[in-house]
Amino acid sequence: MTIKQRLISIVGRPNVGKSTFFNRVIGYRKAITEDTPGVTRDRNYGTFDLYGRNFLLVDTGGFSSSEEDGFSKLIMRQIEASLEESDAVIFLLDGKEGLMPADRDISRMLRKVHKPVFYVINKVDSKKREDDLVEFFELGADKFYPVSAAHGLGIGDLLDDISAAIKVDEEENEEISERAKVTRIALVGKPNTGKSSVANCILGSERMIVSDIPGTTRDSVDSGIIFDDRQLVLIDTAGLRKKGKIYEKVEEYSVSSAVRSIERADVVNLIIDAAEGPGHQEGSIAHLIISRGKGLCIVINKWDLVEKQFTQGKYRDMVYERIPHASFAPVVFSSAKLGIGIDDILKMDLAIYEEMSKRIPTAQLNSAFAEFIAHHGISYQKGKQVKIFYASQAKALPPTFVLFSNQPRLVPDDYRKYLENSLREYFGFMGAPIRLVLKKK
Repeated sequence: MTIKQRLISIVGRPNVGKSTFFNRVIGYRKAITEDTPGVTRDRNYGTFDLYGRNFLLVDTGGFSSSEEDGFSKLIMRQIEASLEESDAVIFLLDGKEGLMPADRDISRMLRKVHKPVFYVINKVDSKKREDDLVEFFELGADKFYPVSAAHGLGIGDLLDDISAAIKVDEEENEEISERAKVTRIALVGKPNTGKSSVANCILGSERMIVSDIPGTTRDSVDSGIIFDDRQLVLIDTAGLRKKGKIYEKVEEYSVSSAVRSIERADVVNLIIDAAEGPGHQEGSIAHLIISRGKGLCIVINKWDLVEKQFTQGKYRDMVYERIPHASFAPVVFSSAKLGIGIDDILKMDLAIYEEMSKRIPTAQLNSAFAEFIAHHGISYQKGKQVKIFYASQAKALPPTFVLFSNQPRLVPDDYRKYLENSLREYFGFMGAPIRLVLKKK
């Protein structure tokens, strides 16, 4: 079940500036913007506040009336789905290029939509250009809004009118505000491991495009969901590609966008194709997730393809053997195609979030550390005796512990690892990276 918010869709043909407009309203560069035709392939969601009201803005894929482009048919299905969900529609036109046949096609389609439609002419950055917009009048709109998304001109007046047209009651805003306290989860992995298929199963709708066309999901797409009476935001990132395979600027941005999505998440699901198994790149992605201090869940998708060849236990052992630094992370087996194991992913993510949020009382923590050190003390380092006097938990998300020592710089890495493993055995912290900070005492 998706979080109910007042939804505004942006529609228009490719390269009229939908992503730039979206980013201007949302306030940060969330959608990919580039001159490559049709660069926004999916519906990109973002929220913004206006006069205390909370709205959900959708940046749809570029409209195309061409029958030749199979991908455009998918985009059209997405746009139709957006219009069905929307409370209002922004029809974005290009003031530089002028009125095009595709604009007329969209206008005809929008006449069947019984919702407020705002005709917005983008790339109008001067009064002179504003005077050249008469050709758009044939579309028959009551009012046109000349704007420049790149420079922020005219956006405020447009949003004022949209706010007036969409009635958002106070009770609904209170509900949205309460639901803003969410757990953020991300799906990452190499391209074509089934991330969007997993996301579609989680969401229960075809909100993200899934097809055999390589690299279908190019941007990070956020969706609010309720699961087990808990609020979550699902971040479905574009595939993390090997650096040598990145040719276009837009692909480079998608990689950095995926990294930012990891940074925005609380728990990250590393999706692995069961038939391929984990390799060096999965190890690198896992390292990235851990270094950012995020909870980690390893998801083996397409399990139905290999379940006759492996037991889950043997496959799990193989995962830990190939990605030893992620051996603290649980492994979930799923088949998005068959809808198997999807709830298990969300249950595990929520469990990991609880572990990430765990705080250990100082007395209990020091009692445990006394046992760890009594069982295995630190050997002399460079002729000096190294002692750890006491510990305290500095923060959660991720669990961070400060250890006070007479020689903090001489505590060896293997002893740090011993302490981390001991903490896990004693207190759990499943899926949570643990940080140990040594300070001089």
